[in-house]
Amino acid sequence: MKKIASGYRLILGYLGIFLAMTGVIILLPLILLLVPAYRDDVVYAWNFLIPGLATLVGGILLFFFMIAKRERAKLQKHQDSILLVSLWLFAIVISAVPFLMSGKMGFTESIFESTSGYASVGLTRLPLEMYDSHIYTFYRAVLQFFGGVGLVLIVTSAISDRYGLQLYTAEGHNDRLIPNLGKSARIILVMYVAFIVLGMGALMIAGVDWFDALTHSISSIATGGFSSKANGMAGYSGNQLAIEIITCVLMVLGATNFVLHFMLMLGRFKKVGKDIEIKTFAIIVLLFIPLMFFAFFTSAVAPNMDQHYSAAESFRYGTFTFISCITTTGYSNVPSNFVIPSVAFLLLTICNVIGGGMGSTAGGIKFYRLGVAAKSYYWTLKERLSSKRIIYPNYVYRYGELKEVTKNESNEAFGYILLYILVMLVGAFLVSICGGETFGDSLFEFSTALSGTGLSNGISARANPAVMWVLNVGMFAGRLEILAVFYAAYRMVRDVFRKETY
Repeated sequence: MKKIASGYRLILGYLGIFLAMTGVIILLPLILLLVPAYRDDVVYAWNFLIPGLATLVGGILLFFFMIAKRERAKLQKHQDSILLVSLWLFAIVISAVPFLMSGKMGFTESIFESTSGYASVGLTRLPLEMYDSHIYTFYRAVLQFFGGVGLVLIVTSAISDRYGLQLYTAEGHNDRLIPNLGKSARIILVMYVAFIVLGMGALMIAGVDWFDALTHSISSIATGGFSSKANGMAGYSGNQLAIEIITCVLMVLGATNFVLHFMLMLGRFKKVGKDIEIKTFAIIVLLFIPLMFFAFFTSAVAPNMDQHYSAAESFRYGTFTFISCITTTGYSNVPSNFVIPSVAFLLLTICNVIGGGMGSTAGGIKFYRLGVAAKSYYWTLKERLSSKRIIYPNYVYRYGELKEVTKNESNEAFGYILLYILVMLVGAFLVSICGGETFGDSLFEFSTALSGTGLSNGISARANPAVMWVLNVGMFAGRLEILAVFYAAYRMVRDVFRKETY
């Protein structure tokens, strides 16, 4: 009879699988050395080979020693969160090693860059001279590729066991396309890659070099915001307006629930149009684009200047910046000699908080929670204004059918929104205290880290180590939707004090 692997042995065994995958992620940029034009980057090969191979071998050994020849029990309550937090932490720390081995980034900066990549944020501390290295700019895109769609989803698409569903949902993948979890993950991964390939092709038609088109497409679909150019999108060759339009489409695709993408591919257009997430997004678009236009149109191009944005510039910059923030991507198309109006930062902070769709690569509170919270508030008002003898059903249109919203689901939506705002305020306070910044600027910067947006007002670029660690925590917690981190800490503390978790 086989021995049983349970508890922390099982956690370590599963962690071995993810460590092996992390090793593969670190080794992937070496493929770029096969391109003759980029072989000068061979000087950086050891920076990826050493940590990549060590992590790959270490992960395989950990898996075999811990659980390979054992029956696998079911993880207990909140142990899935411990595994989830552990695998993301190990992936971030180990993937920071190539940056550290470059000799041009310190430990804190390397962790910051790795966290920003995996959390698909886009805040960066990469030195300007490292943008000349294609292998490092490609590596950042690789981190966003895996981080955007999710480390658990990647593994689940290859191997799926009886416990996979709980870990899969803990990462934020709340819906399956089909009953089989592994096949569902593979379909999402195929769609994800297909969008990237199509985006790359469209950008190349617009005149962008193939390497920039690939990295930009990955970053856009992953709603990450890393650029392969030090000066961002302005550094790309080609038709700038066409590039911006293509980027907007890619960002929206990435921030849309993959279940809705799947329904569209099945031809269920009307049902998708009725979905609560699509309706919520449509309302936000109709409200915020005019406000962003007005913010740009009534503002000076730069402080102490009489020059103002034209109507065309106001629509172009306002719309792009809004889409960039609501999808939590973080690109900017405003020229370097122009500035984003200060009043727009308040609107963009709200967009950061809202975020994109559930089951997408975007961060933030998400359209579904916001829609349910708004509907619940409406239902409450309606009940109080109506006769007590009348009972109104609380339904929303979800995935092609009417779904009843229970009181518990409404409370969860309101609770998460409250928790999110509380974490954002505390984080902004810490950034302000540690960095000596104004609270308003700190609020925007931490909100962009927590939501995974990455559109910065400059704080992260000049941040001291203390501020970078605060932003690191925000990026990490936001990517795992806060609660997973709380549950993991709660379970570990109870385990340390040998208290049973009910």
